[in-house]
Amino acid sequence: MNSTPIDKIVAKKYAQAFMDVFPKSFAFSDVKKIEIAQKFLQTHKRTLFFLQLPQFDQERRKSMVADLIDYFSLPHAFAAIILLVVEHGRSYYIPDVLLWITQLYKEHINSIEFSIQCAQNLDEKHVESIKQFLGRLLTKNIIGIPSVDTSLIAGLRLQSSDYLWEYSIRKQIKALQTLK
Repeated sequence: MNSTPIDKIVAKKYAQAFMDVFPKSFAFSDVKKIEIAQKFLQTHKRTLFFLQLPQFDQERRKSMVADLIDYFSLPHAFAAIILLVVEHGRSYYIPDVLLWITQLYKEHINSIEFSIQCAQNLDEKHVESIKQFLGRLLTKNIIGIPSVDTSLIAGLRLQSSDYLWEYSIRKQIKALQTLK
């Protein structure tokens, strides 16, 4: 099922409610686990379907959710939001709710995630310099995820959900091609 804009709004409201009720239920070190669970559930919708089956009683659902929480090593407070969404008959919202929880948490700690793409491997010193540059520019804590993109030819591409900065040979070639 594809999420509509309304679905995303409802999922965000569930996430906001979770953050309001359990403001200190997880730490930054849990964000990666939550993102892994979110991606898995986004691509394995059948897992969510089973939570909705009417032949399972509340105790069985709690057990299934506990297994899910343990499998992904999520904080136990997440069982409450997952069970609530399932109880409301909206288990298909769970991946979006998890996504919104991570985004709201990052906003709460004044952080933003950037993909740092370069044509060659960057050492940790260069990644830290880039993070400091972005941090000063945006007055936020920067979470940098470096990767190699040889299609840049030479240069750098920094991208978040809201920002994009690129200085590369590929970009210059594209700009020259549009002049023709």
